[in-house]
Amino acid sequence: MWSQLNQTDQEHLRNIVNRLLAINYLVKEKERTTYLLIRRLRNELQEFFKFLGWDLVIDERHECVFLFTDKHELRKILTKDETIWFLILRLIYQEKRQSLSLASFPIVTTLEIKNKYETFRLPWINKTALEKYVRLCTRYQLLEAIDSNIRADDCRFSLFHTWQYVLDIDKAGALTKKITLLVAQDKEELLSEMAEENEVD
Repeated sequence: MWSQLNQTDQEHLRNIVNRLLAINYLVKEKERTTYLLIRRLRNELQEFFKFLGWDLVIDERHECVFLFTDKHELRKILTKDETIWFLILRLIYQEKRQSLSLASFPIVTTLEIKNKYETFRLPWINKTALEKYVRLCTRYQLLEAIDSNIRADDCRFSLFHTWQYVLDIDKAGALTKKITLLVAQDKEELLSEMAEENEVD
């Protein structure tokens, strides 16, 4: 397969494979040259990743790339708080993209995210967690801060279309249900801990 490619394309393929195995999301907006190379070398890449047990999704409509595997041991494990953050942002993305053209990225502010937490009666995260979650989303090309001070309520973030692939849910109602279930689980655990403390006392 690779022997038919010239040396330059072989090098491109190696770089792309390593890039996607390290971070399995890619947005044209952030890596235009790599995105165009992936499109050009799609057959070779899809064949190679298929051999490894991965599916390479090239979403030309939304101009993003997603590398997927159903092997659970290769997936990133999130804490409950991280999961809630991702669900909240996925819900915001879903709600905002309805009224936008494909060429536009939904924009959200820190205040809007905070308000969505309040909607579910969730405590707002501290500044350290906020910075950590934003870094994680930036690394995976899910969002990008437009303004420098992410702690400020009016700080804006672009939400990239890669959010579609974070969770295979395209209905806001299903996302709301998942968040509600996690919140209910948190409350049950809190009541259980309080009961255990009272028993000890």
